[in-house]
Amino acid sequence: MFFSRFFGRGGKAAIAALTAFLFAAVLLCPSGLNAITLSEEKEMSRKTLEAVRKHMSLVEDGEVLTYVRNVGNRVAKQIGTTPYEFQFFVIDSPVVNAFAVPGGYVFIYRGLIEMMSSEGELASILGHELAHIQARHIQRQIDEAKVLSVASIAGMLAGILLGVGGGSGGGAGPALMAGSAAAGQSAALKYSREHEMEADQLGFRFMSDAGYDPAEMPSIMHKMDQQKWTGSSSVPSYLATHPALGERVLYLDDMAKKKKLSSPKPVQAASGDFQVMQAALIADYTDPAKALERFQAGVKNGDKVAVFGLGRFYLREDRSAEAAVQLQEAARLMPASPYVLSTLGTAYHRSGKLQEAQRAFQSALVLDSSASIVHYRLALVLNELGQKKEAVDHLMQIEELAPMFPEVDYQLGVILGQLNNLGLAHYHLGRYYLHKQNFELALMHYQKAKAYILDSPNKIEEINLILKELEKRKKSSGFRAGR
Repeated sequence: MFFSRFFGRGGKAAIAALTAFLFAAVLLCPSGLNAITLSEEKEMSRKTLEAVRKHMSLVEDGEVLTYVRNVGNRVAKQIGTTPYEFQFFVIDSPVVNAFAVPGGYVFIYRGLIEMMSSEGELASILGHELAHIQARHIQRQIDEAKVLSVASIAGMLAGILLGVGGGSGGGAGPALMAGSAAAGQSAALKYSREHEMEADQLGFRFMSDAGYDPAEMPSIMHKMDQQKWTGSSSVPSYLATHPALGERVLYLDDMAKKKKLSSPKPVQAASGDFQVMQAALIADYTDPAKALERFQAGVKNGDKVAVFGLGRFYLREDRSAEAAVQLQEAARLMPASPYVLSTLGTAYHRSGKLQEAQRAFQSALVLDSSASIVHYRLALVLNELGQKKEAVDHLMQIEELAPMFPEVDYQLGVILGQLNNLGLAHYHLGRYYLHKQNFELALMHYQKAKAYILDSPNKIEEINLILKELEKRKKSSGFRAGR
């Protein structure tokens, strides 16, 4: 789906703010009477992320983010040629939901990941959302609705955000109606059954071609469908605008059976240890009392993942020595998990045991050289050991992670500054503060970067575009205090 309704504490306030943000963003698009263009879609993705960061909590754990990103990229590779650069984000909320933004950004809620049983189920949801983006369903709905202006488009999108015309509660505030007589037509842009079926079929192909068990897609859809029978007043929002989920489970199950009969190729290995990632998510973000109870019970029952989860929970509580004991045992039980070794390295690092931390991180990279967060954490240790150039090498390998994990840019900026590479130092600090929405500091660092960087035409062009946008923002509304 594009944007389903948000539930939970503060959800409506956050959506109201996000609605206003997107309304302004689309009003500024110069498309006139035409449907939104690809460049406008990408701008909408960027502005939506900016608004989400401002009004909602994102999961900032690097291991969780890189795991989700790796699974998403594995599925996205099956799309083939695409104009989009996909990015994946996790929202820190127990809501069972996921949504995709035109332009390439996919958001999935912590609550949905926590109810999953496997990486294949995660790949299924990401595949479905990627399909909505690739098929440009919102673009097609705009064309079919024969929208007359971008103001009307903005009103309709805002209507979707607040559930206007959906007939299932919610309601719109005055801000939604302001400036758009078309808000009442928002139902015209909601996904039809045909669009949902197309997203199911495309997403099913993407995830199965990526090597995941085809049965995983009906499995996770069935779990979400069952939620509506729990009697909870907080109905999972993934159900709110996905029509006929029960019917879709049936045909997806039939598709999975036919797929296995027609091409019974072996399922490829998972990208990582899903249960360990899930335990980290629970340990770091779930209610502390519930997380502790869950892991202690698991340890008593001989669950090795619970041993890891308990160690991870102790890290959350700043009990590094106890964490190290649990994580050493987890590493003994799961010696092939780079995830476990990386977390053990973090426990050592926090305890001041830099050599032990370095060895743990290097061992994790032997198991998985592409583990982005391990490169980041090893870079921090190497920097403290005085090996700054080696630290930069590891950070540069994961530079593309910065939109999801801005700390990469921050560390690059600091260490490059210490190495007297002032142009790139200011460039990365500019990117960091732009991600953090501290536009005043972003402007200052980009201006300094422009003064120092003279031999990279691509970076100069990028900096000039960003400076133009920041100057426009400053002139029109000034800068508010960022984070």
